[in-house]
Amino acid sequence: MPMANPAQNVWITYNGEVYNADKLRPELEALGYSFRSTSDTEVILHGYEAWGCEIVPRLRGMFAFAIHDFRSPSAPQFLLARDHMGIKPVYYAQTPSAFVFASELKSLLASGLISKEISASGLVGYLLMGSVPNPLTIYADAQALEPSSYLHTSLPLHSTLNPVQYWSLPTGVSNVRTLDEAVEQTRALLEEAVRIRLVSDVPLGAFLSGGLDSSAVVALMRRATQGTIRTCSMVFEEAEYSEAPYARAVAEHLGTEHFERVITADDLLKEFENILYSLDQPSVDGVNTYFVSQTARQAGLTVALSGLGGDELFGGYPNTFSDVPRVHRALSLAQSVPMGATMGKTAIRFFPNAPKWSRISDALDRPASLASAYLTRRGLFSPAEVKQLVHPDVWAAAQFDPVAHVAGRTNGNGGGDTFAWVSRAELRTYTHHQLLRDTDVMSMAHSLEVRVPLLDRQLVALLLKYPATVKVIGNERPKPLLGAAVQDLLPRIVLDRRDKQGFTFPFAKWLRAAMQTKVTFVSQQIESSVPIRKESFKQMFDQFQSGQLHWSRVWALTALGCLR
Repeated sequence: MPMANPAQNVWITYNGEVYNADKLRPELEALGYSFRSTSDTEVILHGYEAWGCEIVPRLRGMFAFAIHDFRSPSAPQFLLARDHMGIKPVYYAQTPSAFVFASELKSLLASGLISKEISASGLVGYLLMGSVPNPLTIYADAQALEPSSYLHTSLPLHSTLNPVQYWSLPTGVSNVRTLDEAVEQTRALLEEAVRIRLVSDVPLGAFLSGGLDSSAVVALMRRATQGTIRTCSMVFEEAEYSEAPYARAVAEHLGTEHFERVITADDLLKEFENILYSLDQPSVDGVNTYFVSQTARQAGLTVALSGLGGDELFGGYPNTFSDVPRVHRALSLAQSVPMGATMGKTAIRFFPNAPKWSRISDALDRPASLASAYLTRRGLFSPAEVKQLVHPDVWAAAQFDPVAHVAGRTNGNGGGDTFAWVSRAELRTYTHHQLLRDTDVMSMAHSLEVRVPLLDRQLVALLLKYPATVKVIGNERPKPLLGAAVQDLLPRIVLDRRDKQGFTFPFAKWLRAAMQTKVTFVSQQIESSVPIRKESFKQMFDQFQSGQLHWSRVWALTALGCLR
């Protein structure tokens, strides 16, 4: 519901949570503002009255809000803002008749003021990266407000809006040099980040997969409260994908009320169309978040904490953090030798037909850079493959350069600290465009609020400045710094794990079964709304069904069925 100030001349519409509202309130009271409620909404409202746009960088939390300011009748003002890390989304469109904004693209479409015309750049960006890259959306008429940005303008709108970036991921290196010092600082901020997210008037719990990130969050919750903590996990019949023994050990060790739900291929088939509808715009992921959010609601939760962000900050993707600098060196070497790139591309033809080799082959045609190397690891389809997938007019119209996109969000080649560079790349692309977006739409589909303490902006700022030597000291297990920071809180079965199991499903097997039934539905959806070559979809579907293609590629095309 909108809220107004007492004079009824400043109005706010707001989605999210501000965790430092209790610290800002006394400042505003000292300036003469009185409060009629305890809500953080009123803190933002009075903060804007007092400080204008400067209220936005002062907020600590997850938020998207719009403020209409009519204090000057001759020059009313409008502010649209998004949080530092991009946890809460906001989309907008400037049309001839109105300016519209919403938390989901479906809402913009429902206004009837924008069309369903597909954005060539958004579609190509999606196929290259596995998610639609901000500020693009899959629709030509709509844009996403970037994380840590706001729009501020006078009304009525007469010109193109230019977002202002009020914060960026920090660069540079802190003076911490020992693991003990880093552990102490990290532990203090971890405890604070979790504690401030425990304020709630409704049942509160956590996702608990059994991995280090979610286990650390639950352990820090237990340290902050003696009250009831409800944890929820998904269990699979396929034992190789199940982390249930680890989750149960953590729940027993910390004394939580633990809820488990068995998820099967039949559940995917049953929920298939709801999953596509909930996506809002296509993503190569999202199914796991749909089911864990559904599981949390069945456990009686309306607010849940998640360990999202731990891998990106603490180096939980060992292959990515090591492969990117390795591929960068190899590309640089190949291009420094006469005919090196040509010989490399020739040699690749004899390798197995794996997607990564296609991406590396394309990278040999570009100047070597960390951004180019990152895309060989994190990209979905190579440019050459995308050109074959989409209609020729779409490829010709698209204006999206994935290398420039990544480089522009990571400060070039990283100043020598490739660990921090990869973290920034993960946070500003994969995390923003995919993980957080999927988490928001899939949790909201089940009326669940998900809080992500590991992406607290103060914790992020601290960790990005740590030298790589601190974050990988010993390197005997994944994420050694995080493990050391919570080693007194968790059972040895979790701390002593050497494997890294992602938050994944038996998805190849399940999707293969589901697609036997749903392929006609998906084909019809794509054919009616998306400018891709239908023969390409059929070819990839056949390759997937015969076991020749990774599930992520056929799911990327299947997810286009969300566009109705």
